[in-house]
Amino acid sequence: MVSEKEPTTPKSTLSEKAYKAIKREILQGKIEEGTFLLEADVRKRHGIGRTPFREACNRLHHEGILQVVPRRGYLVPEMSFRDVRDMFDARLILEGVIAELAAARATPAQVAELERLAMQAPSAQISSDDYEELSNANTEFHVCLAQMTQNRELVKLVTDILERNERLSYMELRSSRVQSSEIQMLHWPNSETGSGRR
Repeated sequence: MVSEKEPTTPKSTLSEKAYKAIKREILQGKIEEGTFLLEADVRKRHGIGRTPFREACNRLHHEGILQVVPRRGYLVPEMSFRDVRDMFDARLILEGVIAELAAARATPAQVAELERLAMQAPSAQISSDDYEELSNANTEFHVCLAQMTQNRELVKLVTDILERNERLSYMELRSSRVQSSEIQMLHWPNSETGSGRR
């Protein structure tokens, strides 16, 4: 006699859930720099098992968001001055190339979508409560711009840099070392690109 089993959530789905949850907590600073992930706490907080947790952490390790320390676990590395400099150098170069390619390759529908997103640019008054909304809007705008190049590799590169930029901006917001208008500039440097090139 074959016993009936209750349906279970696919392991890949649980791993993806763990990956997104842990990554978001790191980017938003809820898991601070220089600290190790507490496996039991993370698993309990998000309702995930050991295998999805480790698969998610290994994926984040390959992305450079976590470091593996033998016999200690997974560490959230501190962001150095060089990390920040390299990130912004790369972003400046990428955004220049993307703007040129987008101007040459964008479809009318993509230009219209970019203009719609640009019109939604947030005000300079940014609080920690609405910062995630700003971050999401920023990502949507810049990914849209990258998609206008019709180059999938550029879209991947921009997405990666935006995620690391998000982590830096959350750090600055929490430490109150910059004004809200300066935080906005980190997220909205190209708001005139789409409307200025047709």
